[in-house]
Amino acid sequence: MSELTFAALGCSEALLAALAKRGFETPMPVQAQTIKPGLEGRDLLVQSRTGSGKTLAFGLPLLQRLSDERHPQALILAPTRELAQQVGAELHSLVPKLPIASLVGGVSYTPQLRALAMGAPVIVGTPGRVLDLLRRGTLDARNVATVVLDEADRMLDMGFERDMNEVLDALPRARQSVFF
Repeated sequence: MSELTFAALGCSEALLAALAKRGFETPMPVQAQTIKPGLEGRDLLVQSRTGSGKTLAFGLPLLQRLSDERHPQALILAPTRELAQQVGAELHSLVPKLPIASLVGGVSYTPQLRALAMGAPVIVGTPGRVLDLLRRGTLDARNVATVVLDEADRMLDMGFERDMNEVLDALPRARQSVFF
């Protein structure tokens, strides 16, 4: 019996090469179940343990669905600065030249505003900082086609429900929503 491959799930040649370079040959169970529907633009609600391959499960479809346009197209919310930075690093390892804006609290606004001004297609951030930049008008979310809530349950447990809802309300209604 042959194993399922990233190619069989529909991953692009560029992503297949990046996965191979990192030593990823076969998808983990959560990836096998979510990559194809993610590539189709379907909304997903996924429950999976830490360390199960969740970042690639939502990251591969998100990366493949990006256009060449230089404006925010995907927004990933994470409950902590550390997780947001980890997600950004994981995506950057697959597509090193892709501009990714890390919008997190506790650090200077300057590099974050610069990344937005340069037109980062992927935004990874925490609810508070993303909401702050939306309210200031420095984050233009009109063209966000995919939103990912990574560890959505943890963000709710940490009291981010109001911020999360306000961020979601600022995004286009016609979008892919992926909650992990």
